[in-house]
Amino acid sequence: MTVTVPHAKFTDEQAEALAAHERSVALAAGAGCGKTFVLTERFLSYLDPRQLQPTAELDELVAITFTDAAAREMRDRVRRSCYERLSQASDPEEQQAWRRLLRILDSARISTIHSFCGALLRNHAVEAHLDPRFEQLDAASADLLRLRTLDDRLRQLLLERDEAVIQLATRFGLEKLREYLLNLVGENLSEVYEGWHDSTPAKLIATWREYYHQETFPQAAREILASEPVQQLQTICVKGDFAADELHAHCGRILVLLQELPDSDDPVRLLEELIQLARVQGNAAKKKNWASEEDFNSFRDTCKKVRDDIIKKSILFKPWNEEQLQDTAQAGLELLKLSADVAHCYEQAKQDRNVLDYDDLMQKAHRMLTAPEYALQQRELAKSTKLLLVDEFQDTDPVQVAIVKALCGQQWAEQGLFVVGDAKQSIYRFRGAQPIVSQQLGESLPEGSRLSLTTNFRSQGAILDFVNALFFDAFEEAYKPLRPSRPQLTPTPSVEFLWAPTDAGHDDSIPAQLRGVQRERYREARFIARRLAEMIDSGQALVVQRENNKDSLRPVRQGDVAILLRALSDVQVYEEALREQGLDYYLAGGHAFYAQQEIFDILHLLRCVCSEADELSLAGAMRSPIFAVEDETLYWLATKCGSLHAGLTAKELPHEISLQEHAKVVHARTTLEVLRSRKDNLLVAELLGLAIELTGYDAVLRSEFLGERKLANLHKLVEQARTLDKLSPGDLAGFVTQLTQFVTRDPKEPAASTTAEGDVIRIMTIHNAKGLEFPVVVIPDLERQQRGGSSVPVFDLRLGPLVSSTDDSCVGRDLHQLAEQFEDNAERLRLLYVACTRAADYLFLSSSVKDLDKPKSDWLKFLAKRFDISTGNCLAELPADFGVPEIRVTNSEPTSGRKPASRARGADLIKLVDKTFKLAESGGGMIPPGVAPISVDLKARKSFSFSRLSGKLHKRLIQSQSLDDELELATPLLDPRGFGTLVHEVLEQITENRNSVSFSDVKDLCDFLAPNHLEFNAEEGASEAIELVSRFLQSPRYKSMTEARCLLREVEFLLPGQLLSDSLTGRYLEGIIDCLYQDNGGEWHLLDYKTNNVSAADVPAAARSYAIQMFVYGMACEKALGVQPVESTLYFLRPPAESQWRQSEANQADLIREVLQAVEALDSEVEG
Repeated sequence: MTVTVPHAKFTDEQAEALAAHERSVALAAGAGCGKTFVLTERFLSYLDPRQLQPTAELDELVAITFTDAAAREMRDRVRRSCYERLSQASDPEEQQAWRRLLRILDSARISTIHSFCGALLRNHAVEAHLDPRFEQLDAASADLLRLRTLDDRLRQLLLERDEAVIQLATRFGLEKLREYLLNLVGENLSEVYEGWHDSTPAKLIATWREYYHQETFPQAAREILASEPVQQLQTICVKGDFAADELHAHCGRILVLLQELPDSDDPVRLLEELIQLARVQGNAAKKKNWASEEDFNSFRDTCKKVRDDIIKKSILFKPWNEEQLQDTAQAGLELLKLSADVAHCYEQAKQDRNVLDYDDLMQKAHRMLTAPEYALQQRELAKSTKLLLVDEFQDTDPVQVAIVKALCGQQWAEQGLFVVGDAKQSIYRFRGAQPIVSQQLGESLPEGSRLSLTTNFRSQGAILDFVNALFFDAFEEAYKPLRPSRPQLTPTPSVEFLWAPTDAGHDDSIPAQLRGVQRERYREARFIARRLAEMIDSGQALVVQRENNKDSLRPVRQGDVAILLRALSDVQVYEEALREQGLDYYLAGGHAFYAQQEIFDILHLLRCVCSEADELSLAGAMRSPIFAVEDETLYWLATKCGSLHAGLTAKELPHEISLQEHAKVVHARTTLEVLRSRKDNLLVAELLGLAIELTGYDAVLRSEFLGERKLANLHKLVEQARTLDKLSPGDLAGFVTQLTQFVTRDPKEPAASTTAEGDVIRIMTIHNAKGLEFPVVVIPDLERQQRGGSSVPVFDLRLGPLVSSTDDSCVGRDLHQLAEQFEDNAERLRLLYVACTRAADYLFLSSSVKDLDKPKSDWLKFLAKRFDISTGNCLAELPADFGVPEIRVTNSEPTSGRKPASRARGADLIKLVDKTFKLAESGGGMIPPGVAPISVDLKARKSFSFSRLSGKLHKRLIQSQSLDDELELATPLLDPRGFGTLVHEVLEQITENRNSVSFSDVKDLCDFLAPNHLEFNAEEGASEAIELVSRFLQSPRYKSMTEARCLLREVEFLLPGQLLSDSLTGRYLEGIIDCLYQDNGGEWHLLDYKTNNVSAADVPAAARSYAIQMFVYGMACEKALGVQPVESTLYFLRPPAESQWRQSEANQADLIREVLQAVEALDSEVEG
């Protein structure tokens, strides 16, 4: 094996990582240091004959990314690099190697971990005891199935008066219990249940006590001692100016107690004594014992903070109540048992539907890769995987790490593994990420395999100086400073603190409905918008652009700016401020999809379509832009007629309603009647499409402010309905249930994206900005307070099932919450790091602040420890090789030359319609070319189906040409085409099982499929189909099919027209053969079903009308099989009769001529 890496193209760190083919590598890639580039080059290095001999095969390389978008990006990068290498290659063999690679590149194993696990399970479905045709549930479909299973099971248990369920419902409330179970069943319960299902309250409590002494107490003690008030108190007790010996002893005792706290056996007693000492009344700390009044005041104020904010809020000060311990332990175990019961029902529901959710993919793949019974498969997989690359490895969990190790085999630490991550950028704990497991894997590798990337290709040096100074001692792992890859080009400072004071007095410009912190955020948002407008309008060159391999500066544009928020709950404040300054913006990918008004509107409409009794939803739909009925009209309908529904359906509407409103009400009534009449016969997506068509709701949304985004959300909702239709066709009630639940729970579903290209400011969450970069970044709301602890029950592998106590005593849930709080604090710090490192040329940190000397939030306190936030001066003692950052501070409202825009939103639709009518009447209107009808050139048609050739109706171009030209049925109430389609689909599915078909199977299948094909009279159609199919299953023809060596159903073909005539060169005849089977003698039989209503005497005449079809079917079989079928049979299902079609040389010419005439007739339609 020879390895050659051209260093000129890479930094020394990159070159070392790429040259390490002989060993596994854990690469710590700093923000903006080109990790995707290195991953791509590492992948290609195993395929490049110039770097490795012999090269690996493409299917021996596996790359796992964090998102589908990242997988697409990596695949595209690999493809571009292959083209570059091909263009540079001079050796013919090397050129051939790159061309071959490009041809098969789409098969490269580059995917997310879930996609990889899904493919693995399908490839080894037999070993995994799975049906390889299993469907993969997306998150929304899994939530719906879980919710329905939960509701069914809870309803069943309540009807059975299950004592445990009643007790839990009494404790939490039924709605809360349902919410808790939904969350708990969504987690993987197997390990927790296995460890705790047979536990007792006593065992659970003993575990809590042990954990308290081993983990909780040391952590809580460290937090107390590290808190700012306690450290201030210690400083005063050491350096205070005492006027009495008793005060000196008093302060000495405080220091002793604080020193003893970490090793105390009775922390509550110690803290109670500390509370008594941390006072200035009734002890030696009274005012007269202090030589300095300033020291006394400082001691008094600090003691109050220590007592009230630190000690009394510490978990160490919470009492242990035996009754509460027993109560919460028992409730937790009962909740675990109930959750496992519901989870079992959920698993059964998935099995019945042959579906897997994301957790199933991970767990089943993990089992296949680690369980001893799959040792053979594990060896084969490890042997076939020469290199495994994993991106964003810091966001993995223990199961994923185990999968990674297993794929590489037992020698994973020595060779075959290449993981890239950055512990400082792990921000996905809410998805189950545990950065500690990725760190442990890295530490398991030899020291020479632990490499890093620190050269930053994204940010200016001034921004990196700030990032290094802010975070150099903030993380547990050793910090490696980021170094710029290019010299500083933009003027400094490149970092700006933007503080909006909250004590600016009354401000009439702030909307009156905003209160408290909302007013403060509005003021800050206005600061940001005006500062950005000022920056953009100034024309100052602050952004680096690269043209012709040279860097230069240009002014800031709107599209350079990104505003990164921790959460989108207050995004409307920032939107309003940007709108006021006339700044265009785009809200990217927030988890606010189900909180959008357009989603509420559609939900209201669907709920009132489902239920005439839902008055609230009816009111919501009618007053929405869907029908735009005024509130006054709703009032008159409800009061005059007794209810809103009665008013809507009344023969005569109240005379108080205006003519314009009268028309709206009639339109709403008509629309709802149509939708209710069609809801049981349409798929949900089709029903939504019909509703949009009848109401023009899409056009209304398009005319509103941010109309493109709202319209995209509407289209996304239709796509969700289409996804549900695949799993549960036409399940409107299920879709409404799912949508109602999601609106209530607001799951993390991103809003639909419209194009983010163009000169617009981007607003997004920090999580959505991960992996992106922007010339100008704004991080607002630094003073945002973190939320308090949650009381939601949790299941912890180490602590067991945990529920909160009903009083203030300490139970296991509190221990878990403290540990989570510690992890959350660490992740919030990493979140700030990710936000800061998105900036390339300019970085804003902003907040509304009451007192810069007394910050309240964790982010602002962290910033204030390292910088004087009022001046921007760096306070931290930096390592010698660190640059000292320069920071600009703005604490007065920026001035903007722009006139504030009106807050009016959306277009005046009435005026717009009136204007359009007047324009049309005056003849001044015109039809835009883009909406004119598109002409169709039928002569350009390349393929022809038989129904078109015969001039008959044609419903399915490919699926079933044989259905569309059939004669009318005996029952005129049945749609002939729909009935024919139904019978064909039943025969297709029934014949798949051959012998194992019963009458009940036929009946169930017909009853199930009939509504899908027959809009009306589905029951009659099902009954008639049952009769026809059952009769066919008793026929000799079916018996010969069951004994066939090979049985093919619905055989699609595309026959070149030139086989019939040179004039049809380049054109094709297409169709599907109902059945083609080979008998034990090797002869092929062609069978075509007909549902025509013919008598036995009329069968020969009816068969002659299908001569062209059977002729072409026979030619297609001969072309594909090399032989003509021994028989071509038309099987008329009523009366059951067969007609054999035989071709002769005499009629062949006539049939070809008929085909040519039909094609010519279709072509002439263009001219006619």
